[in-house]
Amino acid sequence: MRHYLYIWHDPAERMMVASGIEFKDVIPALLDADGIVLRKGGAGTARKPAAWQSVTRQQLPALAPEGLYACGSHAWADYHGAPPASGDADVAAMLGHRGPPGPLPALRGRFLAFAHDDGWYLKLFYADWGDVAALLAAAVAPALGALDMDALQRGGDGYWLQDGAVQAELKTHDIDSVLNRRL
Repeated sequence: MRHYLYIWHDPAERMMVASGIEFKDVIPALLDADGIVLRKGGAGTARKPAAWQSVTRQQLPALAPEGLYACGSHAWADYHGAPPASGDADVAAMLGHRGPPGPLPALRGRFLAFAHDDGWYLKLFYADWGDVAALLAAAVAPALGALDMDALQRGGDGYWLQDGAVQAELKTHDIDSVLNRRL
């Protein structure tokens, strides 16, 4: 985790947006899945979708030191059961952000994430709020500040956590505008 956290939640979309959470911070929440499907780099096009790979649960810890920052934009979704076939068009569309938002039912997963520069921007769709709450409880260091999970779940405000202080913040996808003011 970075030395700050910017976060907000849209309950109607079942989506959380954050800056400060890196992929290595979510690995513990993924260890009860059978693995993830991962797309590194650009999203591709409808005619030529970007390639993706399956990463098993046993392989996930190896991704932590690798870091995904160098990949630029990336997407991942967890799966339960057998990994999807390598040419699965539904998975390619989902990871290319061209399908309906949220985890693909065929994967029986809990999360679908789109990120840019690991830790800079994260848009996380989820199947159940309890999974997000557990992910955040494990990932957010108490030194950043005490996040009011009930308020976050309701989705009213955005929040900035740094050095033990929690402040209300605008809800925006323009992470740069928030970070330019705050850092």
